Amino acid sequence: MRQIQFIRSNTFLWAAAIAAALALFVAALFAFIYWKIDDYLIMRSDRMIATQLNFMAELPPGRLMDAISDHLKQDSRGVQYAGLFDAVGTPLAGNIGRLPAQLDLGGPVRSVRLARDGPSAVRDTVVKAAGRRLGNGHILVIGRNVDETREISNVVGQALLLGLLPAFCLCLLAGAWLSVRAQRRVEEVNQRVQRIVAGDIRERLPQTNADDPFARLARIVNGMLDEMETTINALAGVGNDIAHDLRTPLTRARLALERGRTHAATLEEL
Repeated sequence: MRQIQFIRSNTFLWAAAIAAALALFVAALFAFIYWKIDDYLIMRSDRMIATQLNFMAELPPGRLMDAISDHLKQDSRGVQYAGLFDAVGTPLAGNIGRLPAQLDLGGPVRSVRLARDGPSAVRDTVVKAAGRRLGNGHILVIGRNVDETREISNVVGQALLLGLLPAFCLCLLAGAWLSVRAQRRVEEVNQRVQRIVAGDIRERLPQTNADDPFARLARIVNGMLDEMETTINALAGVGNDIAHDLRTPLTRARLALERGRTHAATLEEL
């Protein structure tokens, strides 16, 4: 029963509502951050591809094949694609098995399906690539597998989502603590009020120096109880004075009645 009251308390319900709203806000924020990171990494990869393509396209034909070979040798993760083809699409250098038909020569970086050439070939991988026709009629293609950027985005997104759970639990714990604290204060006030109702007018509500609603209410009620105690003590003093004033005539009347009862011999004398 106590747990049900704890769950149904307004403080806990408000804390749960705030935690849910915070969770929705953080989820939306995380989704925005994930989207921006993924978009930034893709744009960065596109700029890198365009820069490499422009750089290699300006090299002399004698150095271009060596540049492509050096470029691929430095790729320890196996995400780089580079290929040089003649005018009819025959491979001359690089790790691209064939010239992609959907590639827009001279156009922007786009997603195309490339076949890697070599002993560890991965056939028909969708990568970001761009191509350009050189002055001698050859075709240069530079590409990059962007799966690693998506993996980075996934890792960041998972980390952000994992951070949501502690934040949500922290809000619930804060709400639970506030609810228990409020219930304890209300229970203490209830017990003291019951003692006051039972007649203990010297009892007072718990009062602190904090400027919160409970403290202000306790100061008001305690001030009212002080006034009531003063009034009750004043009434008790008036009653004592009246009793003292009536004591002497009542004593005289009692003595007169006792004398009559003692000395009267007949009913008429009494």
